[in-house]
Amino acid sequence: MNSDQRVRLITHDSYPPDARTKRALSGMADVEGVVKPIVALPDIHFKHSYHTPTGVVVMTRDRIIPKFVNANCGMSFIKTPFFERDINNDTLDTIFNHLRNNIAVSARSAPIISSSDLKDIVRRGAEWSIEKYGLSPDDLGSFENNGSLLKDDTRSIDEIMSYIPQACQQMGLLSWGVLGYGNHFVELHVVEEIVNAEIAQQFNISKGQICFMIHGDSRAFGQSIFDFYSGKAKKLFGLQQVYKKLHYKIFSSPHSSPIMKSVLDKLNYYLNRAKSTVYWKMDGWKKNGRASFGGFDAQSEEGVAYLTSTYSAIDYGYANRAYMASIIRDSLKHAFKDDSAEVNILYDGNHDALQKEVVDGVEFYAHRNGASRALPAGYFKDHPVFSQTGQPILLPSSLGSPSFLCAVTKGCKDSYYSSCHGTGRIVDRGQARQLFTAKDIFEDMKSKNVRIYDYGKGNASEEAPGAFKDVEKILESVIKHGIAEPVARLKPLASLKGWR
Repeated sequence: MNSDQRVRLITHDSYPPDARTKRALSGMADVEGVVKPIVALPDIHFKHSYHTPTGVVVMTRDRIIPKFVNANCGMSFIKTPFFERDINNDTLDTIFNHLRNNIAVSARSAPIISSSDLKDIVRRGAEWSIEKYGLSPDDLGSFENNGSLLKDDTRSIDEIMSYIPQACQQMGLLSWGVLGYGNHFVELHVVEEIVNAEIAQQFNISKGQICFMIHGDSRAFGQSIFDFYSGKAKKLFGLQQVYKKLHYKIFSSPHSSPIMKSVLDKLNYYLNRAKSTVYWKMDGWKKNGRASFGGFDAQSEEGVAYLTSTYSAIDYGYANRAYMASIIRDSLKHAFKDDSAEVNILYDGNHDALQKEVVDGVEFYAHRNGASRALPAGYFKDHPVFSQTGQPILLPSSLGSPSFLCAVTKGCKDSYYSSCHGTGRIVDRGQARQLFTAKDIFEDMKSKNVRIYDYGKGNASEEAPGAFKDVEKILESVIKHGIAEPVARLKPLASLKGWR
């Protein structure tokens, strides 16, 4: 039982937050301007190299706390006209080789979009990608915020861009069509079981249908913005901030060669892996420490600059995932030799984001870290489907395990209408590399007939299924608290990951 009234635990009895996580949550609740209680969701877990636990929702009325969120990240659910009977291993190879050849794993050495494109992406978000890459215009309404937080902003695009440091803008040019490392993925699923036939029909989902999930973000564009402003909020220009500023300056420079960028990318990857290991091993020494969270008044010059830049990253994330959806469509056309093949985006939304929103008539700045917005039907009066079903919610699971497509049939005010973004870890990345081997994971996936495609980077052991909570138990909590209800159970067939 939770005795801390500053923190509301919406968790499963099998996975209570540990003492360190509770201590971190209490510290977050005590930060100036935070509306109490803050909420911990079923996937709550502590990452040793992060400022805060993942699976947390914090509301404020007039304060922005950059370190309460990570760089913009989210997920898409994509429907296809194909079924399991249409797929074989050769088809999967063709699809995923196309994806791997067109979606990058890390920042590109040279841009594939222009500065003018970047301005349009920041302003229009998903709409730009839908129009440019020929996706269905009807899909725009299925994006959270209709795919953009800045489209209707009255400021000029030049004023908006002035809040984004030049190095961050350059990283935006290099981050287009980039998936990223770690738990980011493009995964092909088959609808294994329909749980709610009525809503499945409204979602136009059938048993045996092939669908995709994308887990991606704004990559180095959003991360560099986050690093820049979290450094300002901390009022401390430490060694890590010096390194990051140097990293972005070198990588974004037009004078840096592709070889130099490749070396820097590898160095950054291995430094981050080393950092996570060191933080995990230092846990006993630093477990009583308490993070410091600086913030801005939302109406201050820095607050406006940070929120504007964050909205730019969110718009970029919407557009980037839509672009990857178009690559999925093209891969299907190539694999099935069918130029008429199209895809539809059922839903796209964030699970790492800061945005202004109204909850039951009250305006907040919603800080969600590893948490998705989960709104009932009443919030979608103009949407032809969601006004009847509520918002779709994605519950992805560990590698090789079933995932779930859900719907917000009731909505949970106690969670500020939020849902978990996955199952959550029980083993930190640094520890996972000590407990699991890549060989064991690949053998496990082979036994489950799940095909893995990768870029030859990263470490598979970090994403071992044994490092994550049981999806069935997390789903129990989601149902119990009225957050959402399952619509379909999804079986993974193949996954594109950023590791070897």
